[in-house]
Amino acid sequence: MSETGYETRTRGRPRSEEKRRRILEAATRLFTEQGYEGTSVDDIAAAAGVSKQTVYSHYESKENLFGVAVSEKCKASGMDRSVIDMEQPPEVLVPDVARKFVDLLKSPEALRIYAICTSSTGSHPRISELFYRYGPKKTVDVFADYLRRQNDTGQLAVPDPDIAAWQFLCMLKGEAHMRAQFGLEPLSEDREQAYIDHCVAVFLRAYAPRQAG
Repeated sequence: MSETGYETRTRGRPRSEEKRRRILEAATRLFTEQGYEGTSVDDIAAAAGVSKQTVYSHYESKENLFGVAVSEKCKASGMDRSVIDMEQPPEVLVPDVARKFVDLLKSPEALRIYAICTSSTGSHPRISELFYRYGPKKTVDVFADYLRRQNDTGQLAVPDPDIAAWQFLCMLKGEAHMRAQFGLEPLSEDREQAYIDHCVAVFLRAYAPRQAG
């Protein structure tokens, strides 16, 4: 089973994998273009060129398919356990994570999905739960695991990796993300990068290993 709870079909079933990929791509595009409520399983099946039953056989429900779409977007953006090298030193990995996370937040797909979840909290609370679990929470958990590893090896002093991970990723959202959410003129690249660099410097200074004596 994969970490999202679905069986991974690999060796010996290339046609099945191809269908699975097409379904996910079609669902991601339709969710971001039409919203969750405006997208039906029939729509997804038609866009993927498969039957409705095939969609259900791979993903069980539209809700689960939405969760997988969120998870795959994070993975493709480099915010995933399979991509992050837990052995990289903080001065290398933390700036890289920061840049990738900000780019993910500002991506059209992420902005649209966030808007979908915000508008669906009353009618489809399960959607917000799936987004939180496979988006923000999963990303925080991956980064917290890295911080825990760095604390254990003495590269950083992080007494509560979960709190530290939330602190860092929420701090990164900043003005660039707010402007993107509201459709305002974006910050200049230099200004945005300066903010990211400052967040990284503050974070690494706060959790630098304490010198003995």
